Amino acid sequence: MNISIGEYLSLRYQWEEMTAGFKLKHPAGTVDNLKWFVHYGHASNRFRTGFPESLAIAKKIINNIT
Repeated sequence: MNISIGEYLSLRYQWEEMTAGFKLKHPAGTVDNLKWFVHYGHASNRFRTGFPESLAIAKKIINNIT
């Protein structure tokens, strides 16, 4: 299942806003950064407000783009 460019940009914006205070390798919502977040982001961010939602958004983007 593919998502439209508009939906991708909307999800990316949501993810960037939700993770603004998180500890990230890079704050931009690129596919590589989203993959890093899914694999390693839990270590420093799992107790932060919005982590489960931001993880779900990252996985949705990755699963529908790649």
